[in-house]
Amino acid sequence: MKIVKYYQLIRTLGIALFCAAGLYSIGGLTPANASFFPQLTDQACMAEQAGFALNCTANDVRVSKVDHITNLDGSTPVECTLGQDVTFLADVTITTTANERYDYSVYLPEGSWSAQDSDPTNTCSILLGKTNGPGVDLENGLDACADISKAAGYSATHVYTGEQITMYCRDDDSSGKAEFNYCMAWHNKEGADCSENDPAAPGTPSKCRCDAFDIDVFVKPEPPTIMKSAATPATHTEPGGEYSFNVNFNNPNDYTPIFLTALTDEIDVDGDGTYDLTINLWGATSTGTTDGVYLTETNCTQPANGGEIAASGSYSCMFKVKIIDSHLPFVPDPQLYKDYIKAHLVDINADPVLDGDSCAAFSGAVDGDHCSLEKTVSITNVPPVIDVQKTTNIDQVPESGADVIYTVKVFNLSGDFDDPVTLTSLMDDKFGDLNGKGSCLTGVSIYKGTGNEYICTFTEFISGTGAGSHTNTVTAKAVDDENAEATDNDSATVTINDIPSAITLEKTANPTSVLETGDDPSVTRTVNYTFRVSVDSQVNGQNTVDYVTFTSLTDDKFGTLTGDCMITNTSESGAISATPLLGYVLYPGQWAECVIPEQLKGNAGDSHVNVATVNGIDSDGQPVTDDDNATVTFTPTSPATDLKFAASMLVVLEMHNAGIENVTLNLLTLGGVDVFPGADEAGFRIINAGGDFDGMAYPQCDSGHELGYNGSATDTYACAFTIEFKPGLENTNPISFLNDVVVQVVDDEGADSTSDVTIQVGTAE
Repeated sequence: MKIVKYYQLIRTLGIALFCAAGLYSIGGLTPANASFFPQLTDQACMAEQAGFALNCTANDVRVSKVDHITNLDGSTPVECTLGQDVTFLADVTITTTANERYDYSVYLPEGSWSAQDSDPTNTCSILLGKTNGPGVDLENGLDACADISKAAGYSATHVYTGEQITMYCRDDDSSGKAEFNYCMAWHNKEGADCSENDPAAPGTPSKCRCDAFDIDVFVKPEPPTIMKSAATPATHTEPGGEYSFNVNFNNPNDYTPIFLTALTDEIDVDGDGTYDLTINLWGATSTGTTDGVYLTETNCTQPANGGEIAASGSYSCMFKVKIIDSHLPFVPDPQLYKDYIKAHLVDINADPVLDGDSCAAFSGAVDGDHCSLEKTVSITNVPPVIDVQKTTNIDQVPESGADVIYTVKVFNLSGDFDDPVTLTSLMDDKFGDLNGKGSCLTGVSIYKGTGNEYICTFTEFISGTGAGSHTNTVTAKAVDDENAEATDNDSATVTINDIPSAITLEKTANPTSVLETGDDPSVTRTVNYTFRVSVDSQVNGQNTVDYVTFTSLTDDKFGTLTGDCMITNTSESGAISATPLLGYVLYPGQWAECVIPEQLKGNAGDSHVNVATVNGIDSDGQPVTDDDNATVTFTPTSPATDLKFAASMLVVLEMHNAGIENVTLNLLTLGGVDVFPGADEAGFRIINAGGDFDGMAYPQCDSGHELGYNGSATDTYACAFTIEFKPGLENTNPISFLNDVVVQVVDDEGADSTSDVTIQVGTAE
């Protein structure tokens, strides 16, 4: 708020007030209650109050001392935070070097500027002396502001005691003490030009003084940033290990020490956001073997002199933490340990060094606590390990089958932290769940070490239907105390003595000879091939026992025919059905057949020979195959010709204007098709290019050609176009698809005249 001046009005009244004030001038020499007026805040600064720019160079009046500083309750020391206001009680000493000065005012900037700066947005607070002492009234009551006079016997230095002062905290010289930064204004002449609400302003640009000096208000130190390194390493496998950390921070204050009174590592044991363990980094170290968190190494100590970190100094240290945890979350989730460093810092007055909210995310923090960013380490669950071994009492059986005894062993190969494991599943890919089969059971504990393995047996009949060999696999699963799973499997194979199978393919063609296809690539001849497949009932004099499942039919000329071969079956009711060859099953002595038509090409005298191969798998899983061929010959055919006819016609048109007005050729169509641009239709083409007829040349027909009135030199117009008939007109009726040739002319009033002629073409072969 800028103070409004009433200088001129007050000076006018000054003469009348002078005499009256003189009656009480002696009473001003012994003030009973000396003080400043209450400090004005949010006021215009000195240049704005003066109304012109200032260049303060005079030294007439100054604040020479601000001392005996206490808090409002009388306590010390007084502290302030840079950039914020501080309020305190103090004695203020005013000194003058001049004989007489009037109405002095002390301007205190309410920010980091000078009171003499010309900036209307700046604000200042103002201390203004009263005339009841120690300031005096030399103006005989003209105004209420204190004056100074050496000549009148008043002290050139006087003190305002116990004044309440509010000022902006600044430390421009980084001394650690707040600066009393002020500008002093005064009047050189007496007059009624100062009041509590209208302080003094310099009468000229130089009649003012600006100064700054340190006072005993302690500037609270700037807080440091606590740094904690990432762990080395960042993770361990079960059951854990040792993690190394570094801690460091710098004192950012150039002149002020800070004091480290406590240093701890705060740990969230399970990563759930609750910090439930505190390690004193200045405490004793230990090495544990059971689950827990241990400080195993540290060179972190409290600095001397109560933890002093000198101005611009630094602090750093290293420590190691060992974490043992054998009870971890289910894989794949790791166990997380989150931690941060908490340092407690105070200033030289033992007051907490504040830093805002670096510990805001952590509960239990108090003023003076400074926290690093959170770091995370982890322990990863190591799954248990088992080994499965499977054996049989015999390794061969006849095709007719026999009992086989299977023995299963499961070994625990896990670490000591997973001893024992629990067997949860024992499955066989051929015989299913083995729990309860033979002596096999699940839910048992398997300990580490030789002699502690789990053993069970079960018996199965292996029959000849699995000719060749029988392999089955046992898969075991076990879990540790964190429910992490281990799995392993093993197989055993029993050989089955086999009787081999055989199949036969018979391939026939119908017909066995066809006419040649000549040179026309579109001509083919159809031949129906019959493929008969059967399973032999004997091989090498032994009766076969295995059925055969057919898997494919291929031909060296026609490729894969499996999907084309549909086996025809007739049911007892006489219904006929078709079944694909793929997957079709025949037993020894049975047969089936399919017919596939194919398209052949060839010249007379050629023979088409193709070989077909059929494949199958017998019930022992053994592949069987056979092949057969068929031959088709090509016989000659008689030659033949074909004839097509085409024609071209030149159409000559001569048009005569029989009227009295000029006319313009507007339309010329042939069978409804516009002649002027030409056309290419399905049976003919129109070429509007003129031509020669009977020794005379005719131009093309032009749209918009003008014919003069009857009797003029231009009343007749002749032109020609060509009709080309496309091949294929033989043996047709007269060609009437062209219909009429239509000609239309119009005069300048838009009236038209149309003429037409019919063209008809006939052919005969």
